[in-house]
Amino acid sequence: QLWQKPASPVGPLYGTAMSPLADRGLVIVHVGGHNQGALTAFDATTGDVKWRWTGDGPAYGSPIAAEFDGTRQVIVFTQENLVGVSAATGELLWKRPFTTRSTQNTITPILYGQTVIVSGLEKGVTAFKVMKRDGQWTTDNVWDNQDVSLYMTNGVIVRDMLVGMSHRNSGQFFALDAKTGKTLWTSAPRQATNAAIVRAGDVVFLLKDDAELIVAKPSASGLDPVKRYTVADSATWAAPTVAGNRMFVKDTSALALWTW
Repeated sequence: QLWQKPASPVGPLYGTAMSPLADRGLVIVHVGGHNQGALTAFDATTGDVKWRWTGDGPAYGSPIAAEFDGTRQVIVFTQENLVGVSAATGELLWKRPFTTRSTQNTITPILYGQTVIVSGLEKGVTAFKVMKRDGQWTTDNVWDNQDVSLYMTNGVIVRDMLVGMSHRNSGQFFALDAKTGKTLWTSAPRQATNAAIVRAGDVVFLLKDDAELIVAKPSASGLDPVKRYTVADSATWAAPTVAGNRMFVKDTSALALWTW
């Protein structure tokens, strides 16, 4: 063990779901709980705190790193906002108010080139640019799609498409044109309560909460399932991890390794 930090005495309303971001020698995570928290950067080697931003409580999606106009930024949903802070100092650069029903900002922002794509419960899907104008950081929308909406399923980019699962219609897979936001297709309804989607090249793994794993090739015309497997004996809400020809799958009681 290299280092360990004590947990915050308070936590988010629905528990902690955020994964830390490892970026350029830092480990960045939003610690704390409802109405009080700090987006914190720890030194990856020593655990020393390098910076903190305390402007809002944590949400449930994970932070990402991106570079705009030469400035590396950490982008993350908070309890009531989407924020971009300096990766070097933690300074708040820009903020977009963003709230969902029951205070559940659960999506990890998606980077598509120089565009950030976000969504939330009954919020549709929105893409925007981050830029500096007259010396101030700002964001401008590129497109907005209200046909579908992400709740707990993070989307992935595959060949200029955003592939995800909307919570509408009792769970419906979809693809959007990542450049324009146009809806390319939606699947039949009632696919799942939740599904974790992982990309591996041009293939996506869709792990439904009922432990069915779908291996599929998405295209502009639809989702082409290649194989279907049952990979656990109980519900699967955690995202699988793909490493080479191995996949780690966690259900409610066990962690399993699958190979192909």
